Amino acid sequence: MNYSKDSRSKKIDETNKNTKKKKTKKAKVTAFRVVVIALVIGVFAVFGAGLGIFMGIIKSAPDVSTINIKPTTDFTSFVYDQNGVEIDRLSGGENRIYAKMEQIPQNLQDAVVAIEDARFYEHNGIDIRGIMRAIVVNLKAGDIVEGASTITQQVIKNNALTSEQTFVRKIQEQYLALQIDALYDKELILEYYLNTMPLGHGTNGVQAAANRYFGKDVSELSLAECAVIAGITQAPTRYSPIRNPENNWDKAKLILSYMQEQGYITEEERQAALLEDPYKNIQEVNQKYEKDSSHSYFVDAVIEQVIDDLVEQGMTPTQANNLLFGGGVEIYTTLDQDIQRIVDNKMADDSLFPSYKEYVINYSATIVKPDGEEIHRGAEGVIKSKDEEEIFKKAKQEEWGVEEGDKLVNEAVQFIPQAQAAFVISDPYNGHVKALSGGRGMKYGDRTFNRATQAKRQPGSCFKVLAAYAPALDLGLLSPGSVLVDEPYTINKYSPKNWRSYYKGPTTIREAIWDSMNVLAVKTIDMVGIDTAYNYLLNFGFTTLSDTDKVYSLPLGGLTDGVTPLELNAAYAAIANQGTYTEPLLYTQVLDRNKEVILDNTVPKTHTVIKPSTASMLTDMMEDVVKIGTGTKAANGMGGMPVSGKTGTTSDNKDFLFAGYTPYYTATVWMGYDRPQEFTANGAHLNLWSSIMSEVHKDLPNKDFELVTTGYTKMSICSASGKIPTELCSSASDNKIVSDYFQKNQAPSEYCDVHVHEQICSVSGKIATEFCPQDSIVTKVVNRHGEVSKDQLCDVHTQHTEIETPDDPQLPEWGEWPWGGGEDTQPPTEGETIPPTTPDQPVPPTTPGEPVTPNPDDESGFFIPQG
Repeated sequence: MNYSKDSRSKKIDETNKNTKKKKTKKAKVTAFRVVVIALVIGVFAVFGAGLGIFMGIIKSAPDVSTINIKPTTDFTSFVYDQNGVEIDRLSGGENRIYAKMEQIPQNLQDAVVAIEDARFYEHNGIDIRGIMRAIVVNLKAGDIVEGASTITQQVIKNNALTSEQTFVRKIQEQYLALQIDALYDKELILEYYLNTMPLGHGTNGVQAAANRYFGKDVSELSLAECAVIAGITQAPTRYSPIRNPENNWDKAKLILSYMQEQGYITEEERQAALLEDPYKNIQEVNQKYEKDSSHSYFVDAVIEQVIDDLVEQGMTPTQANNLLFGGGVEIYTTLDQDIQRIVDNKMADDSLFPSYKEYVINYSATIVKPDGEEIHRGAEGVIKSKDEEEIFKKAKQEEWGVEEGDKLVNEAVQFIPQAQAAFVISDPYNGHVKALSGGRGMKYGDRTFNRATQAKRQPGSCFKVLAAYAPALDLGLLSPGSVLVDEPYTINKYSPKNWRSYYKGPTTIREAIWDSMNVLAVKTIDMVGIDTAYNYLLNFGFTTLSDTDKVYSLPLGGLTDGVTPLELNAAYAAIANQGTYTEPLLYTQVLDRNKEVILDNTVPKTHTVIKPSTASMLTDMMEDVVKIGTGTKAANGMGGMPVSGKTGTTSDNKDFLFAGYTPYYTATVWMGYDRPQEFTANGAHLNLWSSIMSEVHKDLPNKDFELVTTGYTKMSICSASGKIPTELCSSASDNKIVSDYFQKNQAPSEYCDVHVHEQICSVSGKIATEFCPQDSIVTKVVNRHGEVSKDQLCDVHTQHTEIETPDDPQLPEWGEWPWGGGEDTQPPTEGETIPPTTPDQPVPPTTPGEPVTPNPDDESGFFIPQG
């Protein structure tokens, strides 16, 4: 049997409290009484201060007369591209449909009250007894099975205040609950709550949930189905009837018990509901819903950004959702449909991805037993090809205990191809995102996981420029032509290794970038300082970093959580934009139903991260990444259009990235597995980037990057020493004279002392010793750092070996060696060094102060060492 609402509601007796005045007795004030009075005054002072704070919180609460707790009405919202062309519509039916109280089954009303606010009809907006009861119940259960907020408070939280769990907000919520309860009828408050409560999978309100999960009107719900919906709101993901039906059914059974205990249903009705199978059609309805989903990854991202911005302006998430889905707003986006079409076509082209394939498979089904019992199961796994679908399904059916005579209904299979990818392209000068893709393969559902905006993955070497070299140049610590020594290196017990597994010795910063050298990036961040580097990254717009990322491996991209492609792209766009960071934008304006602007991004938010000259130097150096370094495939098909950028590959080969830009656009690609695993990309991510960007730029005229050299001077150096080259440098076989930029206080003033004349044994090719025949010794210009080691000495001619040569079969006597040896001169011992035969002083240029060729002012380009 059911009970009437009047029998459930209890009137709250109002009582008046009369205060009595106490008469003060006149008496002699003793010293003891003075102390007591002082203490009392102190207590009241503290109480008064607390009361003052409390009253301040109350006064800062919204005026109850201005609060509209009724959900927005049902008007369609429109989404437009950058040219004002309609690209999508958002209707209230997608996530919320308003239902009047007479449409909502009494069982659903009672189920929500039973689990959410058992004393709803008795309290005056806040429930002290309910709070105490919830504490006891949750402690006994060891989990949060019952909430402490009343339904009235939930309505206020959903429609008037933020969802922040702060002391101030809680006080305001309770204060407003008392006022709302006095202004509105209980039935109307409950109606508003039933239409705004979050019910998972993007739905708000019981009507939308009835459609989403059961494919029926809310008025048609059974008792068990009412319990299923009522159980979702406390933890929508955990109690999802689609993803976690077992958890949801446990909650539904608890609700049915509460309903029976509180007198809403009889024991017979509870038992009958337990025999229902409310999940028998859920998977089938879900399949239809996902198939009918229409929003692109770009529109999904727009929805999320608009909701976030509305919340930042003071709306609750529920209010923001209701405004978008039912408020009749107009959203003007930054989407370029032509570019988006190119991105979508390339993401669908399997030839641009690694040749071997793998699929994440999601399989769900309902098992119908001969006696009519229905069991709902689901599983996720990995298969190598779609041909393995039946093998996977059979294996899962065996695990589920499917027997002969059982029927399988509502079977659903989803295939998510691996490797996956994400792509973002934007205008670096205004922050407008022109297109994006959150994944390849079929998109199942709206507002699903978007890899372009939500996937936090390791950026690898893309972080070297942002965390190390950008700060170092900007702070005046290094220049493109500065030389650091690539060598075995340890700092704080951390020893970085180069991806090439060897060390190059003295190397310019330019080469360190284009060859993506790990040791020099770590040396550089040590010069900059971890905290300073971290602050630069925050200025570059990253929001997913944590203090645990303040380590020396930071420039190598080994992060606690990772970064999203959208934020990585915005960071590189700041370099392309001469050092000015612009917040990435997916929309320019949002207008309400009356054409009033409620969100305006026409003037983007910007701030300076690095100087224009720093950005220009980084752009100039990263062009070499594409010309001769690790990112050459990114230039394929670009037809001479300048490209600058940086590759990023994690040390375990699980993430492959490229963030690059042209004078027109900045774009970032990520490629990897949803379940991170090692694989060989073979440059597929670079091919995807160039394939998209070459088509985007095919009708754009080539133009150069703007070069800002303020504070820099260009000159020739010997990259082996980082100093002014001498004639020996130009005549050396490993000629390392390059032309590069230096900050004026860092331009070298000393001549190279690394290239020297050395006596070489032509037989061994090593430094000659006193045992080498005179006619085998030649004088060469060599590159020598530090003392000569034993390994550098000739190991063919030794004291114990006689080698005859065709020209002179007789070896000279010991005293006849050109080193001036004599009877008292001993051959070198192990580890001993031999002085050179000629002074190793540098040979200055013909005209002092003037460097040798190549011309330091030669603007035809930099000389890049080959080999």
